[in-house]
Amino acid sequence: MIKNTDYPQITLMNKEQLIADAARRSGMTQREIRNGLNALIESLVEAFENDIDVAIAGLGTFQVRKRSNVKKYLPEDGKGPMKGVKGGRAMCIVPNRRAIKFNPAPYINREYREDHSPRLIKVDNKKN
Repeated sequence: MIKNTDYPQITLMNKEQLIADAARRSGMTQREIRNGLNALIESLVEAFENDIDVAIAGLGTFQVRKRSNVKKYLPEDGKGPMKGVKGGRAMCIVPNRRAIKFNPAPYINREYREDHSPRLIKVDNKKN
């Protein structure tokens, strides 16, 4: 596991660590796991390039989302294209793009939430 220096509360698992863990759990070789994982990634990328959503039972759904143009203001730090222009911030348009959204399977979501959710406490606001 890798500790993220920007966000210390997040621990990352890289591809090689995932392969080693899957090989240990399955009894398969790391080469077999790596080949399978690479084939899975290639299949996912091909589906995304063709705007096809992918649902993997027990894991979750990958959905291709289209994002429309968005107007953004550049910060007033003098580094943008409007440097030297008085009175206004520079605006740029972020062009259309595609993004991939992942929704975990209900089982995974439920297991994660049970371990990481804050506990809710009922508070009675009525005065006696």
